Amino acid sequence: MADKFAFSMWVYNDIREFTPDEMKIWRDCGMNIPLAPKTYIGRDDPSVLLPWLDRAREYGIRLIANYEGISYSDYKKLGREGYIAKVRPLIDALSSHPALYGFYVGDEPSCREDLEASADVIGIHKQLAPHLTPFLNYTGSMTGFSDADRGGRTLDEWMKYVKERTGTEMICFDVYDQQINDGGGKTMFFDAVKKMVDAGKACETDVWGCLISTGGHVYREPTEVDMKWQIHMAAALGLRGVLWFKFYDRDFANDGYGSPIDEFGNPTQAFYGIYRTQRRFMNHYGEFIMKMKHKKTYSVKLDRGVFPIFKPGDHDLIKEINADDETIVSFFDGDDGYEYMCVCNSEYRHYGSVKYTIDPSKCALYNVRGNGKDVGVLCDDVNPEGATVLESVMHAAGFQMIRIVRK
Repeated sequence: MADKFAFSMWVYNDIREFTPDEMKIWRDCGMNIPLAPKTYIGRDDPSVLLPWLDRAREYGIRLIANYEGISYSDYKKLGREGYIAKVRPLIDALSSHPALYGFYVGDEPSCREDLEASADVIGIHKQLAPHLTPFLNYTGSMTGFSDADRGGRTLDEWMKYVKERTGTEMICFDVYDQQINDGGGKTMFFDAVKKMVDAGKACETDVWGCLISTGGHVYREPTEVDMKWQIHMAAALGLRGVLWFKFYDRDFANDGYGSPIDEFGNPTQAFYGIYRTQRRFMNHYGEFIMKMKHKKTYSVKLDRGVFPIFKPGDHDLIKEINADDETIVSFFDGDDGYEYMCVCNSEYRHYGSVKYTIDPSKCALYNVRGNGKDVGVLCDDVNPEGATVLESVMHAAGFQMIRIVRK
């Protein structure tokens, strides 16, 4: 499993538009496993990516090679042997580079034939380069496919099937409902993420969420709070990485606007939102949360029918949780032997209070930041250490990791 929460993004630009110097802006805003710009089989020799991989190694990041011509769609045209003959020179030339994460192998397989082809392609890549991770992005509607679409398998069974066939360590899927201009989008987001995280648990595979950093269609242009909300909810619900759609606006695209970098190469408000929220998260939780195993998520205050409302008796030490705003609470087991409670304010607009009722003779709560280096007792002047009711005051989309220490 990875040792850091993954931050990545789609880059649709041709590699000829940039030099490897472009990666400095990626690194500075917190990307650690980005997609490389597009390269093309038949036009670009594999060596074109070597300067990019060398620079990535200097920056301490890894790249997903983004070659057109090696997706599951190409596999369907070429057949197994033809596909292997096409992809092997790339793998032979690049797979030994320590900064290569894996190769992009396709986006949004949406029918049984495409799903099977995508599994075949992942298996080929794992066979030819077992140490790499092929990158496939499933469609968000994957959670609503019929079992027949997945070859007679439930979602959990499909993910187990892919894991057993290929040995892949990571899956990714897109989910944009959270940026729809009404409250129902949150419900759809929670439902899709829960189903995919559960499927990942069923096959012991990390799950990334492809989230949205661009306005367009029915999706509002994201603000810094939107970025923060998406990162914090992704981590709290058990995802292990975020892939942003998308990083650069295109010259002529009526379906998107307000990406982190506009079509003139200028940073937008979305860039600074990603810059601040990713770096803050990585500074305080990006390594720490990867040492934890997600157990269960609850809702507080508002029941959307996805996660159960937390009630007395759901936890042996946390007797009650009350909140001013809709709040998400997840429990994790840490590899340090402690249990953790991750608390997120699901409100976009204003901060609120979350109160926890405990028996101070049986446990204490500690706020943990700095990737585990900054630990303080959860208390204040109103609720001193040893109080029965302790309180967190959280900004809109705020995130807190609380250690539960049994006495």
